[in-house]
Amino acid sequence: MARTAGGWDDIVVGAGSAGSVLAARLTEQAGRRVLLIEAGTEPAPQSGPPGSPVLTGANWDHTASVGDTPPGTGRQYPYLVGKVLGGSSAVNGAIALRGLPADFDGWAAAGSPGWSWQQVLPYFRRLESDADHPDGGDLHGTDGPLPIRRAAPDRLSATAAAFLAGCREVGLPVRPDLNDGGTGAGPIPANLAGPYRVSAADAYLEPARGRDGLTVLDRCEATRVLVAGGRATGVELVLDGRLHQVAADRVTLCAGAIGTPLLLQRSGIGAADRSVALGLPVAADLPGVGGNLIDHPLVPVWSAAAPGVCGDDDPWHEAMARVATTGGEADVNLLLVANVRGAAIPGIGAVLGGDAGISVGALLLAPRSRGTVELTDADPKAAPAIRLALGTDPDDLARLMNGVRLAWSVVRSAPFAPVVSRTFLWTDRMVDDDALLRRAVANFVSPTWHAAGTARMGTADDPGAVVDERLNVHGVAGLRVADASVMPTIVRAPTNLTCIMLAERAAEWMR
Repeated sequence: MARTAGGWDDIVVGAGSAGSVLAARLTEQAGRRVLLIEAGTEPAPQSGPPGSPVLTGANWDHTASVGDTPPGTGRQYPYLVGKVLGGSSAVNGAIALRGLPADFDGWAAAGSPGWSWQQVLPYFRRLESDADHPDGGDLHGTDGPLPIRRAAPDRLSATAAAFLAGCREVGLPVRPDLNDGGTGAGPIPANLAGPYRVSAADAYLEPARGRDGLTVLDRCEATRVLVAGGRATGVELVLDGRLHQVAADRVTLCAGAIGTPLLLQRSGIGAADRSVALGLPVAADLPGVGGNLIDHPLVPVWSAAAPGVCGDDDPWHEAMARVATTGGEADVNLLLVANVRGAAIPGIGAVLGGDAGISVGALLLAPRSRGTVELTDADPKAAPAIRLALGTDPDDLARLMNGVRLAWSVVRSAPFAPVVSRTFLWTDRMVDDDALLRRAVANFVSPTWHAAGTARMGTADDPGAVVDERLNVHGVAGLRVADASVMPTIVRAPTNLTCIMLAERAAEWMR
């Protein structure tokens, strides 16, 4: 075992949506020494339709139990999160959507008063350069690192235009800006430059790479946080096949809502009885570590595109709708995915054959179901146990059924019907019959790889909380978490933009 001499001011574990931002912002301060650790490496050149996710070669090879069954049993699904510089921001669908104001006000009401909408909005503005709002106003940023744009109405693909027309026909309002805090259908705000995804690493890390205070180690996997006397003192890591211990004044975990709880658990930070059972010394008894796993369940309605509808360069994601199916707050996102070809999504290639695929999916917002992520062994190479429990709460199942019915009505609408040649798996009878629909939703529900909540914020007297509202781990000085793990509840949007906002806030506190 090799042990480094000296140390760093900060070690940031994970160069993803949050870690890239945090390391770049911290090293804006002259003299700050920051070590950024990333298990992956540089992403491959982008290919495929704009915004199409990268689902092979740049991901952690996890498998999750979809339902509420013991890990490794029941229906299994690949759980793909980025293992690459930029993390999931380098492999996702490039959707730059904010959560709704009520999401953040809910965090504040639940014990983290510093996270209300009014307090996070300045950081959403700071991160973006919104091409569609050059004057900024009260809602948008104009000079941030991340470019954001939407397709103009006259530049929408045929599929996206038909989707928005179908939404309007079924009674949904169509609005030009889905980041204004409202609900309805509209063009997706995307972090694209031309046809290319702009990851957090592209936007933040690359401009900072020449700074003397920043060192980036890729192909380097953190195995545990070093803790002594109730304080984080550094990180143990594997680099070039050798084990090293690296000292630092502060450690911040940005390894994502799967990687961060596993790293905490391997460090003896988690449920004490579980640490003892795995033969690990107890550094902090925090039973909430690895609990409260949340993802957005998705039930897609897949169709084959009509001949000539999908051009080779049509984006995957260009339009969506965030709606309330029961008259209250928004609870379902109708997500259009177009121009899907081959085996781009697990299990879909065999259904599509050689056709381009189009899906209008019902994505559940604010799900109540909760899963877990746990170590199965103290060995870092052991596969984790991930139980998603998607749609297992009865209310979640009912709202997913509502969402599928709404998605079906859009698919069958007069404006949308001409862009598809045939629809797979679903029929009018299945959608109309409660029992058949309930069974179909349970069989077809899938994750969206938006893991969150596994090291959630809360007060010290909250037994499920792992970090305080300034993201300090309870009971371990010098250790923070700044990624989707800390979300008490999942935002009603893909998590990427919120993770960047989290890191912007953390950097300000840590300067």
